[in-house]
Amino acid sequence: MYGKSDQILKNRTWRKVKKIRFLPLALPFMFVTSSLFGSAASAAPNDNWLHSNKTELSAHRGAQVAAPENTLESITQAGLLGYGFVEIDVQKTKDDQYILMHDQTVDRTTTGSGKVENLTLQEIQSFAIEDKQGNVTNYKAPTLHEVLEEANKYNIGINFDGSKGDWDDKEFVDGVMEEAKETKVLNHSFFVLSNTSIRDQFNSWYPKATVTFLGNALKNVDADIKELQKYENAIYSTSINNVDEETAKKIKKTGLKLHVYSVNTAETFEKAKKIHPRLIETDVIVP
Repeated sequence: MYGKSDQILKNRTWRKVKKIRFLPLALPFMFVTSSLFGSAASAAPNDNWLHSNKTELSAHRGAQVAAPENTLESITQAGLLGYGFVEIDVQKTKDDQYILMHDQTVDRTTTGSGKVENLTLQEIQSFAIEDKQGNVTNYKAPTLHEVLEEANKYNIGINFDGSKGDWDDKEFVDGVMEEAKETKVLNHSFFVLSNTSIRDQFNSWYPKATVTFLGNALKNVDADIKELQKYENAIYSTSINNVDEETAKKIKKTGLKLHVYSVNTAETFEKAKKIHPRLIETDVIVP
């Protein structure tokens, strides 16, 4: 256990070290991306992001190059660094509060333990966030409202990962949508719902919301396109490893925009640039 003075020193040290630890990894990409995104890589306007032909970077679980995943600071850093979107994971606490947390338990990313659904917001926020190396920080798990307000402040779009949380429950969904509407990000968001029945149900509740699922353009491009064309607003999401230039052209010919994820190397980034997607989701590349 650390004493108070030890913990303060450790937190200060972590803040200094994180700049050294993460940014050198991103530096080789910073010069590469400047030619693609220009000097200002701000997000597209809220009312037409899906119609824009601009390519933007999306920060997976927030800007992990500068802060621990799914923290308020990772959203702030995404805004400061110039990401266009962030991907987030939403769950509900025991006392019905929406927070960001990827895992079903808080064990991996905090100093605490237990399932999110069995803990109150106060209990979860009594734990400190740990970074990937296990260093204890002074960050807390943020509420969804805090995160969406911060995203709107920097005009960042939101990728809601529907593999976490109860997206088949209308009360859960209504609460998320109310938060999104109140913080003015609803029209600058999309919802990844890979379960067809859950996605169709969500669409019946909110037909104007932009939806997608994790497709595979190399294996199922025609079926995926047909499925997405059922919806008023949709984007084609696929791993960079499951798409090529030919299938990307086929997708775009239908009018669908392309969102590629798992772009975390120089090789996959070069591949992504060639197919000109709307969004490139990454853990490590900096605008």
